[in-house]
Amino acid sequence: MIHVQSVEIAKIMSASIAPVFLITGIAGILSIMSLRYGRVIDRIRTLLREGPKLYQKELGNDHLHRELRTLYRRARVLRIAIITEVASIFAISLTIFAMFFSLSFDVDVMFGPQFLFISSLFFLMVGLGLFIQDYALSLTCIENDMNVRSDMNVSVEAARSVFGSLPHD
Repeated sequence: MIHVQSVEIAKIMSASIAPVFLITGIAGILSIMSLRYGRVIDRIRTLLREGPKLYQKELGNDHLHRELRTLYRRARVLRIAIITEVASIFAISLTIFAMFFSLSFDVDVMFGPQFLFISSLFFLMVGLGLFIQDYALSLTCIENDMNVRSDMNVSVEAARSVFGSLPHD
């Protein structure tokens, strides 16, 4: 076993710090995704328990089924997004391990850390893309409700420019 000097340990630790910051950022995103996932699951359970009573009287069964289908799709999208974000954190952790191992034992690990880091970024991007899809699906749920419960024409509102409604100075 090779004896590692304290100066070398400091270099190894500083090289491992940057990926740790990325893990912290992804953990924040993961926390938000988990909260959204929990809310979707809670809403599904509420609708399964109380929805048939409420929706049959007011709006009919079709609206309930449409909302449940959209919520189920959101839950599936969020589940996959959470899994990809966790895979990203796992790949970053393996990157740190490979870098630490390489620098500690003076072993050339070739392209391992680079491949793992790129994989981590790929998983991160896929998860973020799915997170955006969840937001689009949540708007679909709201539009379905608005079409049934209000007299506002949602398609007209959706066609309006988002930036056209901003106040002008």
